[in-house]
Amino acid sequence: MNRTPNVLLAVTSVLALFLVAFSAISTATAEKAPVYLACALFSALGFIVLNGLWMHSRKRKPKPLIDRATPVTLIMAMVFPLAIILSAALPLIAPNGDYGLMLIMAGVWTGLTLQSARAALKQA
Repeated sequence: MNRTPNVLLAVTSVLALFLVAFSAISTATAEKAPVYLACALFSALGFIVLNGLWMHSRKRKPKPLIDRATPVTLIMAMVFPLAIILSAALPLIAPNGDYGLMLIMAGVWTGLTLQSARAALKQA
């Protein structure tokens, strides 16, 4: 029932993470490019695994971020990909910065939306 918005949110977040990672990698030095890619991938996957273990140890189940009964959750959930997309401009404005933390935060937010999509698919 509410799986489509959550899956679309996850797809949008993955595309936004790809955009911010590509933006950071394209302006990075050759030594930092693999580090940025690892930050983006392992933070998203690490969040899914570690948060799943934590929720299992607390006997909790993840819930979808977007619920059709409360439409305001759609507007609030749009903040995640919007913030990731807006942060993709930072490496282009200041190419000499270190953007590892930005990629980790984007990866964690993407992991949250992926977990939400998985929870929505399990409920359906």
